[in-house]
Amino acid sequence: FFSLSEEIGSMVTSSATPLPEAKSYDGKTLPLTYRPADKVSPGPTVLSEWVWANREKLRKEAQEHGAILFRGFDIRSPEEQAMVITSLGLKPMPYVGGAAVRTQVVGDLIVTTNESPPSEPIPFHHEMAQCPEPPSHLCFMCQVPAKEGGATPILNSGAVYDYLKAKHPKFCSDLEAKGVRYVRIMPPQDDPKSAIGRSWKNTFKASTKAEAEAEMKKMGTTWEWLAKDDLKTITAKVPAIRADPRSGKKVFFNSVVAAFTGWVDSRNDPKKAVQFGDGSPVDAKALEDIASFMEKEKVSFAWEKGDILLVDNWSTMHSRQPFSGLRRVCASVFKGIDATPAVHTPKAVLTTGDSIPMVGLGMWKIPKNLCPKVVVDAVKAGYRCFDNACDYGNEVEVGKGITQAIESKLVKREDLWITSKLWNTYHAKEHVRAACLKSMKDLNVKYLDLYLIHFPIAQKFVPFETRYPPEWSYDPELKLPFTESIVQVDVPLSETWAAMEELKKEGLVKNIGVCNFNCALLREIMKTCTIKPSVNQVELHPYLTQEKLVHFCRRNGIHMTGFSNLGAPSYVELGMAKKADFVIDRKEVKDIAAKKGKTPAQVVLRWHIQRGNSIIPKTTKEHRLKENIGLFDFSLTPDEMAQISALNLNRRFNDPGVFADIPIYD
Repeated sequence: FFSLSEEIGSMVTSSATPLPEAKSYDGKTLPLTYRPADKVSPGPTVLSEWVWANREKLRKEAQEHGAILFRGFDIRSPEEQAMVITSLGLKPMPYVGGAAVRTQVVGDLIVTTNESPPSEPIPFHHEMAQCPEPPSHLCFMCQVPAKEGGATPILNSGAVYDYLKAKHPKFCSDLEAKGVRYVRIMPPQDDPKSAIGRSWKNTFKASTKAEAEAEMKKMGTTWEWLAKDDLKTITAKVPAIRADPRSGKKVFFNSVVAAFTGWVDSRNDPKKAVQFGDGSPVDAKALEDIASFMEKEKVSFAWEKGDILLVDNWSTMHSRQPFSGLRRVCASVFKGIDATPAVHTPKAVLTTGDSIPMVGLGMWKIPKNLCPKVVVDAVKAGYRCFDNACDYGNEVEVGKGITQAIESKLVKREDLWITSKLWNTYHAKEHVRAACLKSMKDLNVKYLDLYLIHFPIAQKFVPFETRYPPEWSYDPELKLPFTESIVQVDVPLSETWAAMEELKKEGLVKNIGVCNFNCALLREIMKTCTIKPSVNQVELHPYLTQEKLVHFCRRNGIHMTGFSNLGAPSYVELGMAKKADFVIDRKEVKDIAAKKGKTPAQVVLRWHIQRGNSIIPKTTKEHRLKENIGLFDFSLTPDEMAQISALNLNRRFNDPGVFADIPIYD
């Protein structure tokens, strides 16, 4: 159901003026640059929508130009980078076999760039050229530019081949005929002092020597175990000159110069790091001359915060300059084109690398007798995300709908995103796992995609057999005033979160997160956690925009899901709102809706999406299901977004400080 609206198409433009540092090869500028067309920078959702709609064009431009720079967009975290680059339709590949020390940042998708000391330059190379099957593309994203230096220079590899063939024809011929092998000695643990200090355990994703040997056999690598469990490896013979499989043009595709000039540390001698495929030495003088040519022909520009650089690894080499100060640049690698899905639903990428749909169905207050049909109808309408909770009291019935949809072959379990929540009475570490298993049993699933702490409130434990769901009152039969019937207990947040982490480690849940948490509570978790929250689900609507919380979560790579997306409607019957509180009745919203040919509700829901927040609107009606997910054939202009955001009143409808006398936001 995805299509590109005119507004989105007009928000991104290729720059008429190239970067001052750019160079032209065969009439194509390296790099091609895209910028926002407006003063207001589109965020990750809008940019990812535009990238998806133009993915084939962008892949072709990357091949022709060698690299594409996206500059000036509002991209704040590696998770947001991942949302954009996964829209290119490329097939992600794990970073296995590379020499550099790296840390996983977003699942297997995003890693840190080479973590060698800032003083160390990294010579030009094609990424993982020493591997039998190197990536086709790589992507860099700058989160924090260095105070000085730290550029990632790029270079047209075809130009290097042309120079090599003209100036060193015999060496060129030998490289083509013999290929090369790379020699490297790896430590058992990562050595952050070395540019090639990646351990053999990390390189081969192995915990034992036997596992490493099995991986090396697959790659055709020979090895020798040395003292202190160091590992000497000699790669299989790989080409040093390759033909781009798309154009047939020959390129200097290798890491020969990088190895010969830069593979140096306490274990490795760079002069021994590369040899011809037959074991004979390479021409040192020719390599030194080629390195000098590369330095003259490079394209080097300073990083800016939020930059995304897509590099075609077949046609373009890259390097890294020394730098001072903090520098945070992340990277990802891809191999070929991924199978294009029949239906593209925009998704946000979480810190685990998993993708959560931007539109889901909230199951709060949906009557039990309607749940199975509503779930099936929602699946037919295109929904894949279902937001549940123990406290909603309908997980058994939701589970029946999920089972029916799967058994009817409407959808596969792996294509669904099932969320549930830990209720307040189960915060003690000994109760967390049992509560999770109970929700899984009721929903009839073997794992949860996301499990959230429902409130930052710990209440006295109520056994399942006594009452389920427990709700707020400890003992309703006592008929105490509501606020007096709530019994709180002292369970440290750190205890509850540690138990949540165990659920993920055990594989019961894929992602963990929180609901109704403010910045201070998130900081409290992040001080001691080993797994940071993937999601913070909070009340969000135009009357409660929570700008500072949204900014905090975006900056820290915590995805925001909004509930009560339209504000007041769910709370009128509870006596917590009035009809006059309906934001969809505001003239500003109605005017925009009339202009777009959409309903006021769709305009508000689209506002959420363009802010980068996923949503879980609730309905039981088929036509509303279709309406609430039909948000991707139009968009809002920056002025329209600003008009809706200006409606903010800091009006909170779901506040335990009001209905339960338990303030958590003050």
